[in-house]
Formats: sequence, C-alpha cells, structure tokens
Amino acid sequence: MAEYAEENAIPSGWRTRQPGFAIWALLSIVRVSIVGFCYSIYYIPTSLRQSPTWSYRQALRSRLLKVAFGVITELGFTQSLNMEAGNLGDRWVIMEPASEELYPRAFKSQTVKPERIGATWYPEPPPKKADPDDQGLIVLSFHSGSFLWLDGRPEDSGETANMLNSKLGHGTRSLWVQYRLAGGNNPTPFPGPMQDAVTAYLYLVKDMGISPSRIVLAGDSSGGTIAVALLRYLVSKDNFDAELNDLPQPKACLLFSPSVEYSYEGDSHAVHTYRNQKTDYCDGHMAAWGARAFAPPDIIRLDDPYLSPALHPFATPVPIFAQTGGAEILCDSIRKFTDAMRAIPGNRIEFLETPDVPHDIYVTGKLLGWPKEQEDLIDAAVYFALGLAEDIQ
Repeated sequence: MAEYAEENAIPSGWRTRQPGFAIWALLSIVRVSIVGFCYSIYYIPTSLRQSPTWSYRQALRSRLLKVAFGVITELGFTQSLNMEAGNLGDRWVIMEPASEELYPRAFKSQTVKPERIGATWYPEPPPKKADPDDQGLIVLSFHSGSFLWLDGRPEDSGETANMLNSKLGHGTRSLWVQYRLAGGNNPTPFPGPMQDAVTAYLYLVKDMGISPSRIVLAGDSSGGTIAVALLRYLVSKDNFDAELNDLPQPKACLLFSPSVEYSYEGDSHAVHTYRNQKTDYCDGHMAAWGARAFAPPDIIRLDDPYLSPALHPFATPVPIFAQTGGAEILCDSIRKFTDAMRAIPGNRIEFLETPDVPHDIYVTGKLLGWPKEQEDLIDAAVYFALGLAEDIQ
C-alpha cells in the first residue's frame, strides 16, 4: 500500500483551468452521449454486463455514473458550499464552534481552525428547549462525497434522510451536517471535517440539551470516516485539555460503505487492480484524489488512526453497524475494520455484506436500480439501532 497518495493524484493541467475547463466540459458532453449510446447496445446481452446478475438498468446506470465521475476527475471539479438557508427555512441551522479546549489535540492545527458550519434538519428541527417527554431518536449524519462534493441538503441527501427517519419510527429527526470540504471556495483539509463533527455533536448535547442516549451517528463513504473519528474522539479523553466526563456516548453508530482505510484508498494502483474494480462505479484516480486533497502528506499520514481505523481498532461502548456492497472496491477494507473491531473485548459490531452491489447503495440504490437492496440494508441498520443496541444501554 502507498504511504501517501501519488503526487499527481490531484487533477491538474489545462483541463482544470479556463478556457480548457469549458472546452473539455463541452467535449465531454458529446463524449458521454456517444459512450452512453454504445453501452446501451453493448449491455443488451447479459454476459457482457459488469456482473451476470445485474439487470440492464443496473449495468448501464452504473457505467454512466462511472464515466461521469471520470469526467469530473479530469476537470478537477469540486463543490463550493454556502451558508444560506435558501428554501430550507428553519430546517437550516448554523452552529458556532465550541470552546477550543473541547476539541481533542488530534483535531487541532495551526492552519485549520474550527469554524461556524451549517446543517439541515429532516423533517424539521426539534423544539429549541429539550422536552423530557420527547424520546424520539436524533440521527447525526455525515454525507458521502470523498470530501470533495455534496452538502447534506435535500438535493443529494433528502430521500435517504427521509427513508431512514421513517423507518426509525415516529419522532425521529436527523441532522445532516454540511461539513467543510477539501475543495471548492474554501478548501479545508484534515482536521476540518472532524472539527465540524465535534461542533455538531456538542451542539446537540450542550446547546440543544439532547441526551446522547437518543443520538445515533450515521455516515456513508467519507461520512463514515467522520463518524468513526467522532467515536474515537469520544473515547480518547486523555487527548483533551478539558475534562469531558459529562459527555456520554451516543446510542449507536450506523456505517454504510464507510471509508476506513485511506492507506488503501490513497493508492490508485491498488484500487485499480482490486477484484471489484469492474463492478464498482468508483475508481482509483477518484479515490486517490479525495485522499490526497483531504489528507496532504505534510498534514497527516494516510495510515493515521483517524483516517485508517481498519489498521487501528479501538474499544468503544457504542454498538456499530457496518454495511458494504459485495461488488464495491471498499468491501475488503470494511470487512477488515469490522473484524479488527470485533476482536476487542466489549465491542459490539454488526457486519452486513449486501451481495453483488456497488458502493454506497444506501444513497444510490434507487438511482442505480437497487431500491430493494437499499431498503433492506436500511431495515437491517434500523433493526440494529432499535433492537440490538437497546440491551446494552
């Protein structure tokens, strides 16, 4: 495995600057149309699809998404965030940084400081003052996007948020954090998103007065990296400048296709040669780009415990549910993570491998043609959170 992502992992060159960006984007529209037409014919025979078990729709849509990600990588396009509520109204919340001593030393940096961040409530925010009779769960969720894209707003996360909320039962609300990204108009590498996770958790517990026993952490892909880092933060109290004995652990943690081994993801050769490269829409160049942008070698190693918990398991009282797709490039690293965590006495880990599906069906299932698998894995996560987790509270 590579210690760091390759030097050329971050896209550069004439295509990433104007006017090359605009020219290549226009050419890519034509190219994608031609490629899409060709694959629409090529995948008619079942034997030519990425997997013989896949439907025509699954094969074609997965391929088109992979082609689209290839174009995005060529252009070096990343998303910029804004702090405006837009049409979200009071569902949009601004969270101010907590006191400096409440952030662990591992999340402190001379150049990256905690900042005010935003988040979206689904379906609506809870009352400003905690109601002791309100026992509904609060899902603190961190979205995917390789630390380069997405923002947790309804356009990219609403359908998944609503599905998870409805299955967790009446009164459930979720807060999807718009953590800072490693690209766009305010590129923020590690430990920025981890600082934002701490800010959001402290906002719920200290500012909103929500009992941690009602909080369920959730994260998919790179959001899973953040969720696991937050768990490690909560058990590593020797790394603080202040006592946090009054900050209990959350109820459970739900991980969907989590990125838990960046020493692997940052090695594009390893990802390209992995057995599931043919079936996953993610590829090595994109994975290495995200790793390099988020964790430059002058800031942090890719095998750091907060980036590669598969290599550094830890004890936690919080039950963890981890799901992976049997056809995704992260399958083995997620299994390695769960095996390592299970080996520590006292840990409660549930592992689910959804057969023959690519990365992050938790979010992309309906889009790519796996709606039943998407619903089934969310059902399994909900069963874990509501059932298995209760008997150790």
